[in-house]
Amino acid sequence: MGRVALHIWTAYRGAVGAMLALALVLASLSAAGAVTVLPGTTSQNPTHSLEYWSEPADRSVTMPAILAGEVSPDWSPVEGDVANFGYTAGTNWYRMRLENPLQQPVERLLEIRYPLLDHIEFYRVRGGTIVESHLTGDHYPFESRPMGHRTFILPMELEPESESRIYLRVRTSGSHQVPMMLWKPETFFEVNETDMVGRSMFYGMLLIIITFNVFLYGALRERSYLYYVLTNATLLVLMASLHGMAFQFLYPSYPEINERVTLVSSAMIALFFSLFARTFLNITPEMRVRSNVFHGLTIVTALNTVAAFFISYDLSTRLSVMLAGMVSLIMFLIGLAMMVRGHRAARYFMGAWIMLLVGSMAWILLVAGLVPSNFLTRYGVELGAVSQALVLTFAMGQRFSYEQRARLKAMEERESMEQSLLEQARHHGLTGLPGRNLLEVVLGGCTERVDHRRDCSLALVLIHFRGFDDINKTLGHENADQLLYQLAWRMNEVVLGLPDSVIIENISGNPCAVAHVEGITFACAFHPRETEAMHGQMEALVEALRQPMEFRGLSLDMRMVGGCSFYPEDSADITTLLRHAFIAFDQAESGVSHVATYTESMNPYSERRLTLMTELRRAIREDSLALYFQPQVRLSSGEVCGFEVLLRWNHPDHGFIPPDEFIPMAEQTGLIQPLTQWVLDRSLLFGASMDAAGHPVRMAVNISARNLEEPAFADMVLGLLERHGLPTGRLILEVTETATMVNPINALQALRGLYDAGIRLAIDDFGTGYSSLSYIRKLPVHEIKIDRSFVREMDANREDATIVRTTINMCHDLGFEVVAEGVESDDTSQLLRNMQCDIMQGYHLSRPMPEEHVAGWLSTWYYTSGSGG
Repeated sequence: MGRVALHIWTAYRGAVGAMLALALVLASLSAAGAVTVLPGTTSQNPTHSLEYWSEPADRSVTMPAILAGEVSPDWSPVEGDVANFGYTAGTNWYRMRLENPLQQPVERLLEIRYPLLDHIEFYRVRGGTIVESHLTGDHYPFESRPMGHRTFILPMELEPESESRIYLRVRTSGSHQVPMMLWKPETFFEVNETDMVGRSMFYGMLLIIITFNVFLYGALRERSYLYYVLTNATLLVLMASLHGMAFQFLYPSYPEINERVTLVSSAMIALFFSLFARTFLNITPEMRVRSNVFHGLTIVTALNTVAAFFISYDLSTRLSVMLAGMVSLIMFLIGLAMMVRGHRAARYFMGAWIMLLVGSMAWILLVAGLVPSNFLTRYGVELGAVSQALVLTFAMGQRFSYEQRARLKAMEERESMEQSLLEQARHHGLTGLPGRNLLEVVLGGCTERVDHRRDCSLALVLIHFRGFDDINKTLGHENADQLLYQLAWRMNEVVLGLPDSVIIENISGNPCAVAHVEGITFACAFHPRETEAMHGQMEALVEALRQPMEFRGLSLDMRMVGGCSFYPEDSADITTLLRHAFIAFDQAESGVSHVATYTESMNPYSERRLTLMTELRRAIREDSLALYFQPQVRLSSGEVCGFEVLLRWNHPDHGFIPPDEFIPMAEQTGLIQPLTQWVLDRSLLFGASMDAAGHPVRMAVNISARNLEEPAFADMVLGLLERHGLPTGRLILEVTETATMVNPINALQALRGLYDAGIRLAIDDFGTGYSSLSYIRKLPVHEIKIDRSFVREMDANREDATIVRTTINMCHDLGFEVVAEGVESDDTSQLLRNMQCDIMQGYHLSRPMPEEHVAGWLSTWYYTSGSGG
């Protein structure tokens, strides 16, 4: 019986052992099993099927080497939901199997959800052959990514009933974590849209909080609000960098900037939060220990911020994480101590800080590879940041409310003083008469009366005393001031006695019909029923005031002139009405005609130029200018080789404005630089569209002498050419002889820089400027354009023909190509062809046309000329 039991026990133990071995094998196979792609599966975490291998530090392994069996990786299964190795400088390989059991191809997106990995190599291998590969990472320009997304999206198309191997080679100088998700494309875009909404809400809330505190800082000028704004702004930048949003939208072509922004913002947030906490908790120098601690934190975090510009990514991130932990602990202890002592602000601070601390620490532990990845750890900083921001913003708002009440009390005390100051501002300090401000208010009411009644107008009269400087010098300032006071009130009496005068102010039965506008200029207003009668009324007013005035035993003759403007005939604006009245009395000739009524013809201060200058700036910004194109044809072959670009401006109010008017204005006001850039950009856009249509042509663009003075002009031109994908030889810059002589040395240097860059240059309107071939031959140019004044009538004018022939021959001898402008007849084109001119341009070919007509003209030209194209 015992022996039987022993056999049974032995058999049982063997069976159990076999089952355990089988379980281990199955577990191993499961850990490294294939990821099966099924139609109903919208997303899968492939990490459980992922294996990894750490590449030797002394050897760089390639995918072909692995496929060829040159290396034998020791693959190990990845544990957990995310491949997270914390801070490691090594390179890891990852692999997994993908199966498509379906009888049709399947598209899938493999997302690597951590956007801060430096270098990622992706390979899909089938049958021992690489069928798909990608190279990406945040050390490469954003455009190199297979899909334009903030994370790394690797698209795949799995063949029917196939099995593929996925290999990833990952290297990074920061936290080495490779969270993956395999997506059905439709599901990915839906989930991504939801994720973007959430992140947008996070960014939006931070922006609202920042804006709110900016207003608080603007109102109170308290540093705590400024530091809080800087803290949240830095947090916003940091999170946008960590999410990959900043790299995608702000500087996609500059991965090195993205890396530095991440490092610097990581360091700066500790600095700004230390400064904010010190002011928010009101840490004064008297709190010696706490003050010294904060002082030390400020120095250390400031040094770390400076170092972030220079030290390596790995070292900087480690320092920032270490300092973040240290700052967190110190802030927590100080806030707790102050809260225990009953500090009101500390309660809010601790509540907010604990929220941010918990969220941040969860994320830091995730980055360090110490906690698993889940919703709370992945979005810990966002959740903590929003929570702390709301609490602290509430606290800051309460502080603002308290301080605002204190300010209101001070404002009430100032109100009476301000009222008296306002009263002084509404009246002239010397004469006590109403001032200009009060006059404008009253005139505003008068205009409403005129608008409603329509049976009268409003006349504004200015009286200006002449020669008062002589009285000042003769009698002295004190006596002159007394005299002016008497004159002002005498004028008030005279105006009150005139019909239809306007009462400007009436206080305690003392009406005032005159305002002291400035210096020795006074104003009054009338509601005449007939505007023609105002001239006689002004004459009567001036004549009454011109009567000799007795002052300290002296009889003084007063000289004055008057100017009048009418509402609404001259202007509907009070300020403009005053200006027009000033213009009118300036025109009045003392001693002959003492008064004048404003007319538009006497206005020397035209607003057209100022208006056009402003409108031109807006036209450039709003793309409301237009380009017209005039074709250039090679005489030897009939080929359309280019177009001259001509700028047109049709103003909505002023109609067509000729370039001769607005180009000089642009040169004088500094608008020529953005204007030229706009023309070049649109011209090259036209050139690119012509390329796409199969008509590669050159664009000839006129530039100004001012452009040649711009240090970065050549770089700007080359940048535009590169942006539009055009070779330098496709652009011709035309400059006049006169423009090259404005500053010959600078012009020669600028042209040489353009010439060396491969941009074609042409001298425009040759023969109308300096006309010196000895000077022209020194210029680095390719073409000479003969002015239309010589070409237009050369078929009927022998002298013009001789000039053109001589110019063509000399230019050819000097190696220049010759373009003849102003060709208006077939006879002229034949003459030019016989003279072996290279290119012609003019109305004989076509008038300048808008872009939408170019294609039709080209078709017609090549059809009728039979020159092909």
